[in-house]
Amino acid sequence: MNRNFRFSLLFLALATASLSAGDFAEANQRFQAGDFAGAASAYEQILTVEGPRASVCYNLGNSYFRLGKFGPAILAYERARILTPRDPDLMTNLARARKDAAVTDESQLDPRINAVVSELSPDEWSWLLASAALTIGALTMVGGIIRLPLHWTRRAVGLSLFCIALSASALYLRRAESTRGVVISETTAIRISPFEQAESISTLRPGQIIQIGAQQSGFHYVESPSSGPHGWVADRDFSAVIPHQP
Repeated sequence: MNRNFRFSLLFLALATASLSAGDFAEANQRFQAGDFAGAASAYEQILTVEGPRASVCYNLGNSYFRLGKFGPAILAYERARILTPRDPDLMTNLARARKDAAVTDESQLDPRINAVVSELSPDEWSWLLASAALTIGALTMVGGIIRLPLHWTRRAVGLSLFCIALSASALYLRRAESTRGVVISETTAIRISPFEQAESISTLRPGQIIQIGAQQSGFHYVESPSSGPHGWVADRDFSAVIPHQP
């Protein structure tokens, strides 16, 4: 096994209070016993019932990777990354899965900009923006009651405005994540029209990143972020990184 690849599980202490302790522990036991298919099924069930959890998505990705299912593994890691973008083990495993699947991240952003905007999760950027706005509001309210030191107030307002601008920019630059998908099928055809009988113009690899467009008759129009092939792909062949609620 490659020593750079970490299969360590995120155990119960890292799960949220609402997570079913028994189910999570049982899934972990299946993984440790080498029953990766059973573990994957158990983690999937937890996510269906409890909703997205970084620890469960991470362990699910490890299970699929051990099964050689790179598409579902990368999808699970990508979902975990949305929630915990600074986890080093997660990033190591995601990079290894991409390498073995022969796919790339294909971000549309400059690597330096992407590194900054990906440092926090979307929820964390939203909290930072809201906190900065509330700080300015609180300073305005308090300043109307008591006289605050002018130099201190200016610095606090300046820092808050910077946080607002940075957070808003990061959220704007990451807007494409809402339509980001991962190819999960071993054989995925891109067709010229949304029909099973339509001509195939290209194929996509498991784990490849796509941008999801319009839907029609069990198909979605998809594009590659790197300006690769585009056309219609069957819904069964991919999943959105951020699942859409019905």
